Amino acid sequence: MELLREDKIKIEQAIKTVESTTSGEIVPAIFTQSDFYPASHFRLAITIGILIPTLSLLTDWPEGPGSILWLQLPGLVLGYFLAYIPTLKRWFSTKKEIAEEVHQRALQAFFENNLHITKDRTGILIMVSALEHRVEILADKGINDKVEVETWNKILTPFIDQIKNDRLIDGLVDTIVECGKVLTEYFPIKSDDRNELSNKIVTDKS
Repeated sequence: MELLREDKIKIEQAIKTVESTTSGEIVPAIFTQSDFYPASHFRLAITIGILIPTLSLLTDWPEGPGSILWLQLPGLVLGYFLAYIPTLKRWFSTKKEIAEEVHQRALQAFFENNLHITKDRTGILIMVSALEHRVEILADKGINDKVEVETWNKILTPFIDQIKNDRLIDGLVDTIVECGKVLTEYFPIKSDDRNELSNKIVTDKS
């Protein structure tokens, strides 16, 4: 997912400011989508493949059952490619599929970006999956031992609303700041603290 240069600077500055008060390490990530969701393509293909012949029966065109069957093939193809439209892909994916795929992508990003190897296990990932309008916050063991999961859920709620209102960057910056407040409370910066992880945002292109 492409970001404007000024958006990247805004996000990096927010991380730098937050990490000046805490020993925690925040890594933000924005991905276009967490999975291809092939099942959504097949579901929509079957739906359109059935819908077109059904409508033709109501209009008595074309004549004959054989002709109706020939309408199914273009309907299947059309439905498959319509699922590339993000809104339709969401509609034809189940909530369970989306939740599992987004969580799996977050876990993958967590380990790919070395959040599990900080000195005090205080790495935290804020991951946005744009197509699904989903966000996950994954914290390492050092944080989870002290901070309740519900704390992150409360922070995520307004962020998700901002994403739906096309305010993703502002929402991400606000979320970084709110996570920073929690980290500063439980993990204030130490005299020997050093920046262990990059402040740059992780994207599909990075």
